[in-house]
Amino acid sequence: MKKVRFNLFAKLMFSFLSLVVLPLTVLSYIAYSVATHIINNNLSRSLQQTVHQLSLNSEVVLEEAEKAVHTAFYDSFNLPNPIKKQIEDYPTASDYEKSQISRSVEDEMNKYTIYRNDINGMYFIDTAGNYFSSANQLREKPNFTSFSWFQAFRNSAAQEALWSSSHKVGGYTTSSNANVVTFIKKISNPYGRQIGILWMDLNERSLENIYTSGRIAPNGYTLILDEANTVISASDKTIVTEKLEQEKVTLFQQAFHEDNGYYFTEEQGIRKLVAFATIHTTGWKMVTVVPAGDLFMDASRVKNIIVLLALIMIVMSTVIAYYLSRRISRPIHNLIRLMEKVAEGNMTVRARVSQSDEIGKLNKHFNIMISDIQNLISTVFVSNLKQKEAELASLEAQINPHFLYNTLQSIKWLSDIHQAPDIGDMAISLAKIFRFSIKGAPIVSFYEEIQHVKDYISIQKFRYGDRFELVMKIPEETLRCQIPKLIIQPLVENAIFHGIETKEDQGTIKIWAAVDEHSLHIGVEDDGAELSEEKITAIRSVLNSAGPPHSHKPSSLGLRNIHERLQLLYGNDYGLQVDRRAERGFIVIASLPNKME
Repeated sequence: MKKVRFNLFAKLMFSFLSLVVLPLTVLSYIAYSVATHIINNNLSRSLQQTVHQLSLNSEVVLEEAEKAVHTAFYDSFNLPNPIKKQIEDYPTASDYEKSQISRSVEDEMNKYTIYRNDINGMYFIDTAGNYFSSANQLREKPNFTSFSWFQAFRNSAAQEALWSSSHKVGGYTTSSNANVVTFIKKISNPYGRQIGILWMDLNERSLENIYTSGRIAPNGYTLILDEANTVISASDKTIVTEKLEQEKVTLFQQAFHEDNGYYFTEEQGIRKLVAFATIHTTGWKMVTVVPAGDLFMDASRVKNIIVLLALIMIVMSTVIAYYLSRRISRPIHNLIRLMEKVAEGNMTVRARVSQSDEIGKLNKHFNIMISDIQNLISTVFVSNLKQKEAELASLEAQINPHFLYNTLQSIKWLSDIHQAPDIGDMAISLAKIFRFSIKGAPIVSFYEEIQHVKDYISIQKFRYGDRFELVMKIPEETLRCQIPKLIIQPLVENAIFHGIETKEDQGTIKIWAAVDEHSLHIGVEDDGAELSEEKITAIRSVLNSAGPPHSHKPSSLGLRNIHERLQLLYGNDYGLQVDRRAERGFIVIASLPNKME
């Protein structure tokens, strides 16, 4: 079988496509898969965490309502609750006394219902069957006993308190027929004898307000369910107090097997995300259902963008690969034909030199080779030799800054050998300072500038010892801000030489940073020299002076140089501000734009 041979054009085309299109396709697919997985997981967890937080908020509302009940009939250590005593005396009291007792109990319960919109009403049923009502809301013959859960609670000796399912209040009150959940609690006198049951209605809308404020998607919905699949709360009031349809029961079955979490399911043929959490105060479940398409809309956009960009890049890469392959292979193919003619003995042929790139040079040198091959060899050899010698001489003439850095490193190693760690530490700090100073980039991160200041301080500590202390209060989020190189260290140097040196006892240099919406403010303070207002005014005048720099004192010249650098880079809204501290000392604040990397 004859072996298939590919020409240069086909090989170049294949190579370009292999090096560009294949990796691009693989990377696009990986990015597509990873981005989809990460975004979907993050959004799902975010929804689950939101539902969990809403369940905690619901617990707070329910517990606050319980506290109101406990507070209304609380017995202090030394003094029993007077309302309990009045309720105990009610069956044997005169009509007038009963009227007074009823009003007193009503006033006490009104304290907790009038000023709380979430409590719909509060009632007390004593053991003799007498009723007491907040705001006198009870019907003439309230039907509390029509609720099976109330009868079971009253007959149970083990239960002391209970939260009911949602129900209507119209059967026992004269107020609007609102949806409520009821908290009932057995009340006993200080001696442990039960005197009755306190009944408190919590408006269902107080629960609804919690999850409607944290709604995730416009097409989603949230329910609060009890263990019997009765709807405790929902935005759709037609299903509140009703049992779920069997289809919904199956949909939410998994939510009752775990404390909180999320899972995907289908409802009416639509893929949906179900996030749930337990309201531990009652054991109810808060369930939020969101269409996956709505929740992951941004993820779909990201996927579409990745696919579109990948297709565009593949098409562009193919076109570019074809153009480059043709441009490279055609001149070489032409040159091969000329070589074949030369091999046949035709020394009159010449290659067309129309390009200045490698192919043009190849054609040019081919022509020179044909004219005088020996001269060409000699010329190229001598030329290359001279060129190498010139490059070597140029390299030897240059001062390599890294030589000094390496020398300081060598001093550090020698200090370790001779057990002189102070010299080594100073050498390392000086090396870092030198390396930072020769760094080509004029803009560095605030973090790098602070490290430079620390290296500078470590050297100054060898000279000044404990004469000053450096305090830094720099928020972590400011360390990524981009600032001009070498603007903080001169301010610290100014604080040492013109502040700390003038003080006999130990001083403090403080560096702090703060950010607002548009600006970064960096302050350098010292508690050294006592400055008069006239001195501060003179320094401010130097900063804003239009005169030549050499006409000012060196101490002010450094500040002015930094001030002018900031204004040249960022405009007149930025620069240095100086002032004296309230006690003693000097403060300089550098203001510049808040630019992150």
